[in-house]
Amino acid sequence: MSDLDWHKKTLADALGEDRGLPDWAAEMVAKFSQEDLDELHPKEKQAALSAFGRKARESRNARQTDFHSGGDNRPAWVEGDIDWGLRAARAALEEQPAGQRSAKANQILGDCACPSAVGPNPGRDASTPGTENM
Repeated sequence: MSDLDWHKKTLADALGEDRGLPDWAAEMVAKFSQEDLDELHPKEKQAALSAFGRKARESRNARQTDFHSGGDNRPAWVEGDIDWGLRAARAALEEQPAGQRSAKANQILGDCACPSAVGPNPGRDASTPGTENM
């Protein structure tokens, strides 16, 4: 399995997505490898992936306009959704007590360029095309 395939599968698992994900979504998290996740404590890994999926889905669902047709009308994923997921994953790692945090979690936090899960409305980020006026 290529790295991009692994990233897509891991993202799909975290997001609960069964429709497949575009390459750009996997590329947004490509700097994190399978080894990175494997080196986190199980509690850290679960917290980060859970927070990522929850916040990304919240962001996507905030753009849904027709709530009466079930899940069939879910909006497509946008960069802002994945960005908010990454911010939430960072916040989940930051919530782990510093003295109990793994060396890998500390390294990921030190290398992470994204802000924590604070800022403008999820899914309505000016850096995401098509969401500027939402």
